[in-house]
Amino acid sequence: MSLRTLQRRVAKIEKGRKPRPSPFVILCGSFDEFADATYAEVVAGTLGGDWLPILDILRDWDGQGVWALAYAR
Repeated sequence: MSLRTLQRRVAKIEKGRKPRPSPFVILCGSFDEFADATYAEVVAGTLGGDWLPILDILRDWDGQGVWALAYAR
């Protein structure tokens, strides 16, 4: 078995063990990208300042893996 094949197999196993991504990761690539875009809109005045505390709460939820509950069946 070649090293490259082994690396692919290990990557596949590790990917299967990871928790499912949050909606922010699915839509934006990462929560930080979502946060940066949201913060830029708050600074530009497009979104109200109330979004900053909401963004902090969403960051906590994303870090705690709360989104995994949305996939529970």
